[in-house]
Amino acid sequence: MIVIIQNPASRMLCTMDCGRSEALCAERSDKEERMELMPRPVPDRREIIRYLGYRGDTPGREVLEEIEYCVRELEKAAAPRFIYERFDLERARGEDGEEVLLMAGLSIRSRDLAKNLSGCRGAYMMAATIGPGPDLLVRRASVTKMSRAVIYQAAGAAMIENWCDLIGERIRREAAKEGLFTRPRFSPGYGDLPLEMQRDLVRILNMPKEIGVSLTDTLLMTPSKSVTALIGVSETAKDCGDRRCEACGSRADCPYEAP
Repeated sequence: MIVIIQNPASRMLCTMDCGRSEALCAERSDKEERMELMPRPVPDRREIIRYLGYRGDTPGREVLEEIEYCVRELEKAAAPRFIYERFDLERARGEDGEEVLLMAGLSIRSRDLAKNLSGCRGAYMMAATIGPGPDLLVRRASVTKMSRAVIYQAAGAAMIENWCDLIGERIRREAAKEGLFTRPRFSPGYGDLPLEMQRDLVRILNMPKEIGVSLTDTLLMTPSKSVTALIGVSETAKDCGDRRCEACGSRADCPYEAP
């Protein structure tokens, strides 16, 4: 199943600019029929402060006021969207004896992902973005007030993280209706899962068309506040804690992890 959300306001949208009310619009596409309300992502202020490098310290009043200003502007500029699809998951052994994950026509070699998906017979591919607006705010502030640009970056990171959490919760509820449990989301670049897998997710989910997210030659997503991930589903609740930091190859040098 694929679900696409466009939620720039607290109401369901019809993207057809026909001038008719939603109730009278009988020509909506299947995609529009699948749209439904989702909570707006809200950046966690504690996460913003952590991203800004205040490790255990409290910012002064001026910084806190600037954070609130940036959050208000970010919430107005953001256009959250997402897409996900569930695929069957199988396992095989390569000629070298290494486990290979078979999913959506891909052959994936990653010990860390295989561990995350242990016991799973399926997995969701998901992609999320808060749109190009936050990037525009950063660019403008970089010219007029660099300190504000830094806060926009931190607030945007906290917002996309919250958006992914909301999507993950939606997927968890969907899986629970079938008596299934979800695993923590696992993104390209975590552990030994190569960042190059971004290309496969962009292609399979048709992200440029569906949610307006594309990939640069250096594997960076645009808009920049976008995320791709895999979420396993299994019949047991084994190892369902969130351990993404443990899988990160940059954990030892992470400026954001609490001491």
